[in-house]
Amino acid sequence: MPQYAARAPVRAMDNKFAGRKQQIAQIQALDDQVGRITQALEDKGVLDNTIILFMSDNGGAPAIAPLFHRNHGSNWPLRMFRGTPFEGGVRNLAFIWSKWWLKRKAIATDQLFHVIDWLPTLYDAAGGKLSNLPEMSGVSQWTSLRNGEKKGPRTEIVASLVRGLGLLAEEPSTGTLYKLVGGSFFNNKSFMGWLRTEGTNATHTMTVKTSVSVDCGNPAGVERTACRPWIADCLFDLSRDPCETDNIAATNPSMLKTMQDKMRAYNATAGPHLMKPFDSASNPERWKNWWVPWMDPVPVKGPAPCLPFQPSSAI
Repeated sequence: MPQYAARAPVRAMDNKFAGRKQQIAQIQALDDQVGRITQALEDKGVLDNTIILFMSDNGGAPAIAPLFHRNHGSNWPLRMFRGTPFEGGVRNLAFIWSKWWLKRKAIATDQLFHVIDWLPTLYDAAGGKLSNLPEMSGVSQWTSLRNGEKKGPRTEIVASLVRGLGLLAEEPSTGTLYKLVGGSFFNNKSFMGWLRTEGTNATHTMTVKTSVSVDCGNPAGVERTACRPWIADCLFDLSRDPCETDNIAATNPSMLKTMQDKMRAYNATAGPHLMKPFDSASNPERWKNWWVPWMDPVPVKGPAPCLPFQPSSAI
């Protein structure tokens, strides 16, 4: 992304973090493309009747994560990364925008939201009758999003049943959000903590506080009470400790049991999971770092010819 090399966020990163600098440039390129799509919708005269949703599907995969095809993502100050039920793996940013269909603008909401909620939510937003949808676990959150409410209809989220256990649930009387984490996520148990963004430190954070910034409540990246989920289930109060630094399982046994009972109930009704063993032939590093349908008789081995990327200002 040479056209982004002169931009301030990229220049500020030390050259020894070349992978992270490249990712910053890629993110800026993505920003430009979102701008181009939005402009195209306006030019077509359909932007006023459009809802734009932008979201991530999981946490980042830092350079040292025990995952194939690692990249230079950052989840700091959240704990752990993609592929785990800790917040660094399951808590994501998203935004939804509409010129006319949202009654309140520029607000941050704390409501629990699962990816399966998007289908009924957008179906509802488009005027569909929810009763016409087949039975599903997702719930429409359109009313709370449209009205700019801080809380929505969902009070529990199963973060993981397969690779470790993860459950978030609000306590009804207080609204406190608790999190249960248990099991083993990878064979490597040597790391269960936090990773600072490459090229940053405590005095040079390279961050700007916004309305969606995470406030850890406790010192970031410092474990107060140990959590070793492969030995015993961990319990966190995410309302005051979103960075999962303080395992309160030992001091709150009644809530721990409540969460474990909820998890057992989910397990009892869960169908067989569809996750298959990792096929090393799928690794993008085998395909010039492109994600391809590797099981096709003649897989695509590289990108199709295309014009060099241009920022929206050059179009």
